[in-house]
Amino acid sequence: MDILYVFTVTLTFCCINFVQCDIPNEIQQFVLSLLQEHGEEVKELKQEIRTLRQEVSSLQRSYLKVLHELNDIRRKEKKEELVPMETEMDDRIQKIHVKDPSSLNVTQSNTPQNLVGEKQLSKSVERVRKGRLVPHNMIGSYPTAFSASMSRDLSNLQHNQVLAFDIASINIGNAFDKTTGVFIPNMKGVYALFATITTRTGKSLEAQIVRNGGGLCNIFAGDSAFPSPGSNMVLVALDVGDHVIVRIHNTYHDSGATIDGAFSTFSGFLLHETD
Repeated sequence: MDILYVFTVTLTFCCINFVQCDIPNEIQQFVLSLLQEHGEEVKELKQEIRTLRQEVSSLQRSYLKVLHELNDIRRKEKKEELVPMETEMDDRIQKIHVKDPSSLNVTQSNTPQNLVGEKQLSKSVERVRKGRLVPHNMIGSYPTAFSASMSRDLSNLQHNQVLAFDIASINIGNAFDKTTGVFIPNMKGVYALFATITTRTGKSLEAQIVRNGGGLCNIFAGDSAFPSPGSNMVLVALDVGDHVIVRIHNTYHDSGATIDGAFSTFSGFLLHETD
């Protein structure tokens, strides 16, 4: 109430000043005395307000921290729930034997209807397997991946020369032939393919990732002052038996260009299977 009273008197003081431009000494003295009397209280209130603001800010930070921790816990719990579910699904798929129709509540007779049902179930199981991208048990359901480099530099390059990447650091599924540099997929699906070509200083060239003779993407490498790498990648649907290579362009490559084998690679992997 005291503070409200001071505010009212001060407002009266300002209004008088605005209307008459002449303030009685008594009012001036009264206002000054009120300000002096309650000045310490005002300072204390201001300090309390600052302290309260700091406490509110601290509480807000603590609240946000707790929210983040709760979100982390929820994500961790959800992840822990999903992994056993995927593992259980894998186990169920592996335990299904379409050769035993009795487990599927069908008769033992080899009638055409039963054979059709078995084929349909087999296709359904395959769809479950193929529908997952990058499953957690990658070794079992991620059967094609390779990465290869060169053991030596290559010079005297010719038109359409196939590049042999003869050091395979990984070759899951054995679909890559390091003696010829040819990748032949063993299952139908969408693949990611990468290639990097590095040339020696002063020369440039173009290369291509090629499927069955048709170019999928181009790679340019070359610089006048430094060894220069060029890279590219492509996502492509491949069939079983397709031939994928990296080759020199049939026109665009400098005479005398040399490929630095240690810094040139060819890699790929199966993203997911397709019907």
